[in-house]
Amino acid sequence: MSQVVSPHTEQRQKKAKRMVSLALLAGALAFSIWYVKFDMVEFISGIPLFLNFLFTDFLPPNFANMDSYLRPVLDTLIFAVVGTFISSLLGLVIAFLMARNTAPHPAVRIALRGVVSFVRNVPFLVWASLLVVIFGVGAMPGLFSLLVFGTCFLARVYAESIEELDKEATEALEASGATYGQIIKHAIIPQFMPGYFSWTLFMFEINIRASAILGLVGAGGIGSNLKQSLDLFQYSRASMIIVILIVLILAVEFLTQRIRERIL
Repeated sequence: MSQVVSPHTEQRQKKAKRMVSLALLAGALAFSIWYVKFDMVEFISGIPLFLNFLFTDFLPPNFANMDSYLRPVLDTLIFAVVGTFISSLLGLVIAFLMARNTAPHPAVRIALRGVVSFVRNVPFLVWASLLVVIFGVGAMPGLFSLLVFGTCFLARVYAESIEELDKEATEALEASGATYGQIIKHAIIPQFMPGYFSWTLFMFEINIRASAILGLVGAGGIGSNLKQSLDLFQYSRASMIIVILIVLILAVEFLTQRIRERIL
């Protein structure tokens, strides 16, 4: 015979669980502060130094030699365009092979999911650093790192989108004796295209940011100019590059949003 729990008892149990959760959270926070040796006095006393550096050395941006930034910005855009285009095609093929409702065999799906999960969990800056060691400083390590990360990221989200599609059209074609290729062409792709464009545009935005950061590890793009400026203590020039990056990212976000509105 099951025991009936009164509403008052159930409320007390919920309150006790909430208090235990808050106590564990507070304990974890206190341990973290102790472990990193966080000093509130030092933090507060450092604020005036930070503001002095920000408004004395870092700002205002140096607008001289603006033409010298055009080539790095163009490199950054090309990295993002090429990386997004190639990784979207590769990711699409892998997604069809690893999605539950389109994989040709469960073993293929499991193997690809394992590889994709491993690659996705390694930050793209780590891939860029490894590829710089292999290929040397230049554009190719940056582009390859974008391809590796972008392909696995898109393959994962594409596969999840494919698995969430309406199965009625697929089941109808299977019942009529359609082949695997016909099912993909007439049932999967038409439903999947909105998700494909949306995720690909999102990946393009990510690649713009990533391309700007890749230069910090010697992989080309405008990030290389930013690293060089910081290494030479040219902070006003570095702030100009950051302003350019912000404008570039906002412009790309606005453009991709307009494309989404037109396509979707």
